[in-house]
Amino acid sequence: MSNPHTPHNDLCRYFAARQRAYLINMSEERDRELYESMSGTIVRCGGNSITLQVPYATGQELPDNPIQKTMYKLTSESMGSGIQIMAELAKITAGNIFHLKLHGNLEMYQRRQSPRVDATIKLFQIRRDTSLAAYRKEFKRIVDSMNTQGMRPNLKLLETPINLSAGGLRIEIDAQEPIAPLSMFFLDFDSGKPIVCVVAEMAWKRHENNSLICGYRFLQIHKADQDRIKQFVQSVLRDQGVTVPASKHHWELLDRMIYAEPDK
Repeated sequence: MSNPHTPHNDLCRYFAARQRAYLINMSEERDRELYESMSGTIVRCGGNSITLQVPYATGQELPDNPIQKTMYKLTSESMGSGIQIMAELAKITAGNIFHLKLHGNLEMYQRRQSPRVDATIKLFQIRRDTSLAAYRKEFKRIVDSMNTQGMRPNLKLLETPINLSAGGLRIEIDAQEPIAPLSMFFLDFDSGKPIVCVVAEMAWKRHENNSLICGYRFLQIHKADQDRIKQFVQSVLRDQGVTVPASKHHWELLDRMIYAEPDK
């Protein structure tokens, strides 16, 4: 892991137009039990500012006089290494353009591949062409209902083969079915425990015969459920006789930096 005090007066050495980047919510008022993110493509980079275009409707607006700053960890890849830096949202303009002001030191880290497994689990997918804010609102309503009433959603979950990791999943969809850039998944690992609910974005797709193979990245998930997925993946690997490596940080999935900020 490199020294975090890398000078970043020339950030365009690390960030460039058309580069993919991820924003992970690190605002002070965030729900710290929840992982919340989105992705986009860098449109412009200069000095300590980056402009990022999110490829789907977010439904997010920046208040005229925000009481709290909206802060993100901006993470991407440069020269084969992971990079991350704090970013404050300055404004949002038409076309889902996020204007961000970068703060602090640029941190570099070793990117690690999250363990993945092929498995068949009970699953239900909602595909609606709506905004990320609408998905997040529905996510909160469903999860709050499960937590307060102890009831599982009345959904017809079907045994479905997927490829799964803590950061996302791959699934086969009928090529004739409608798709959308955002989806909500319900995953059932144990009928005696709550269903895992996640909001995800489509990261890629490809056609194979009469099917569409889609890769999704998780955008919103409770950290406890993220841990459940990690444990499930590890248990499948152990059952397959695969040596499970010691748990390592995947910084692109964490809502914190490597070096904690000093107390204010």
